[in-house]
Amino acid sequence: MRHYQLFIFEESVARQYYGQEAKLFHLFKEHEQAKGEKRELLNKQIEYITKPIPALLLQQKLNEAFSYERGYIQHKNRYFLDLFSRGAKAELMIERRALYLTSDGEESTEAETMFFEVLRKCEPTFFALSLNEQRFGWLRPIKQQFPLSQSHG
Repeated sequence: MRHYQLFIFEESVARQYYGQEAKLFHLFKEHEQAKGEKRELLNKQIEYITKPIPALLLQQKLNEAFSYERGYIQHKNRYFLDLFSRGAKAELMIERRALYLTSDGEESTEAETMFFEVLRKCEPTFFALSLNEQRFGWLRPIKQQFPLSQSHG
C-alpha cells in the first residue's frame, strides 16, 4: 500500500525551490516527527508556503473524469477508484490544506496515476510526497510553467 500527501504551493515558493525539492520534502518529514512548539512552528511555515485546497473545483474535475468508471464512488470528501480488472485501487481524501491518497495494487499503479492526472490539470503547483517511501515531486514539471528568465544583450 502506498500513501501520499499532496499540497499546493504558492507559485513564488515553487519557483524558488525548483531543483531543490528535497528541501521541501525534509520540511514535511521534520514536521511529521516534531512535537510541541517545534511542530506548531513548522505547521505555520507549511501553511505560509502552501495554498488551501480548492475542494469544489477538484470535486467537479474528479466527477467529470471518472463518471464513466464503474468502480468510481464519491462519499463526502472521499473519492474511491477501483479498477477491478486491472488490480488497482486508490482512495483520495480532500482536506482543507492537503490531499491524502492511498493506493493499493501490487502489479499496477494505474488508479493512483489516474488521480494524479486529474489533479495535475487543476493546479500548476501540486507537490506529492510519500514520507514512507522517501519519494516526492511536482505533479507538473515546474520548468515548463515558469521559464527561467533569459538575459538579452
